[in-house]
Amino acid sequence: MGVGVSPRPDAFVMDLGKNRVAIYQNVDGLQDYIGPKAVPPDGQLLTRKIPGGGQLRDVTLSGPMDASGQWNDWVKRTAASGGPDPTQPDLSISLLDGKEKAVARVNLVNAWASSWEGPALTANDAGTAIETVTLVYEDLTIEK
Repeated sequence: MGVGVSPRPDAFVMDLGKNRVAIYQNVDGLQDYIGPKAVPPDGQLLTRKIPGGGQLRDVTLSGPMDASGQWNDWVKRTAASGGPDPTQPDLSISLLDGKEKAVARVNLVNAWASSWEGPALTANDAGTAIETVTLVYEDLTIEK
């Protein structure tokens, strides 16, 4: 799996391709822009996505610093380039059940890391070191 701790049912796992690379406790900002709604002559409600019609929010991940080297390399590489990695353009975020089966999966298309923030370091603090990664993406798909 490549990650230092086993996923819990209240955790989100990150996959680059077929490789599980990180586990996070919090994911914020998942949003799919849906365009205007219209009712055509046949009476069926129609919702259209319009290119450039909306702005997607950045996704913020936070959790213990226990990610794989592959994930850390991807974060550094894409943050430095300011765009997606053409060899691994898609990233998936899955919510797992108690049997580590994906209950829901969000695929971020052409994603890249826009920032990384490490934990505040205090010499006498024995708490878990929490990192925050902010992701940008061009589109998303949702699997249930």
